[in-house]
Amino acid sequence: MKQFKILVTIGSLLIVAGIGVIMYAPVSSFVNDQNMKETVSAYDAEIKKMTENTDTGELEKIISEINENTDTEYTIQDYIQDNNITIDTDNKEINWAWLALLRQQMQEYNDQLAEFGQNELNDPFAYEQPSFNLYSYSLYDNVFGHISAPAINMELPIYLGANQYNMNFGAVQLSYSSMPIGGKNTNAVFAGHRGYIGKIFFDNIVFLNEGDDVYITNPWETLQYKVSYTEVISPYDIQKCYIQPDKDLITLLTCHPYGESTQRYMVVCERVESISN
Repeated sequence: MKQFKILVTIGSLLIVAGIGVIMYAPVSSFVNDQNMKETVSAYDAEIKKMTENTDTGELEKIISEINENTDTEYTIQDYIQDNNITIDTDNKEINWAWLALLRQQMQEYNDQLAEFGQNELNDPFAYEQPSFNLYSYSLYDNVFGHISAPAINMELPIYLGANQYNMNFGAVQLSYSSMPIGGKNTNAVFAGHRGYIGKIFFDNIVFLNEGDDVYITNPWETLQYKVSYTEVISPYDIQKCYIQPDKDLITLLTCHPYGESTQRYMVVCERVESISN
């Protein structure tokens, strides 16, 4: 009888352990999904608070008026310095002037990539390093925006720099690809895990079809793209993610086949319009 009770106890423990193993992945995925949604919501709330309290278009008008009456070029940096606009590290509020500077410098970065090429995109160490320290521009949680694809119910925060740490939290932009602010001669490349136990990132981009919408929300606007084509490529075919002349593109990359990393699944999307925040 005692031996029977021991066997029953062991059996019960094994059943409980088995249920725990089975439930770990869906429960973990649910928790991770909620965390990413909270990150996106918090980001949107901070951007909305900034735009409600500030006429973000006023700066451009001021600088244009100054430049009309001076021989030297007056810049956003000059305006920030002259007006002593500092980043509030205590309250950690998003600062509109510093964000304007970030946009200008990201545009310059994109222009340089289009002009001088993207050889560094072949170097994992290079594309893992963030091209901009967002904290220095008042984006304190390091989230640049978010990417969404309604057809597959995907919405992920965007982090700059395709390193393993960032990839634990959302979609990552490969440095030495374009900054995700849109414009001709740009191709912002995003990577995301697929088959990562307990977390869903780019798992379902293989179900995106030509014509499906993909949206990029940055601090200034929401950019709308449509899937142009998909392709399975070698990890060494990174040149297929390069900027294409006169195109405004984004490219999504993930490991392929599922659970392996011998190839990459690529989704290329082209811009159709933008929606102001």
